[in-house]
Amino acid sequence: MITTLIRIVITLGATLWLAPIPLLAQSAISGLGYGSVAAARAALVKKPAVQTIEQAGWTIITDQHDNDFTTWTFAPRAHAAYPSVVRRDIVFKNGNPTLITRLFCEAQPSTCDALYRSLQARIARCTGNCTTLLP
Repeated sequence: MITTLIRIVITLGATLWLAPIPLLAQSAISGLGYGSVAAARAALVKKPAVQTIEQAGWTIITDQHDNDFTTWTFAPRAHAAYPSVVRRDIVFKNGNPTLITRLFCEAQPSTCDALYRSLQARIARCTGNCTTLLP
């Protein structure tokens, strides 16, 4: 199975306006923290402090502890890009909150590319709270 990692970095300015930074594509699975999309989902649902919701068929798992905040959005089985997950982390860089978005897609490369383009377009249109956007 082909694994595609796409990393999108968006910096939140001092006024919390989002400013997109060019997308960075990588072929490694680094940044996921798990060996596969399925392994990530299996481990996350077992964590006691996570919150899980379903929205339009997508499973959204929110993992928050201390100042760390991560949202995992898993594609539904019926989606062409299944299995895939969008991982969004809010981190602080130079004292400013930064949203780091990564797409991990184990479907066919053309399908992963389409999901990537869709996510990229949604982020480009985003001027507010992007953590609620579905891929």
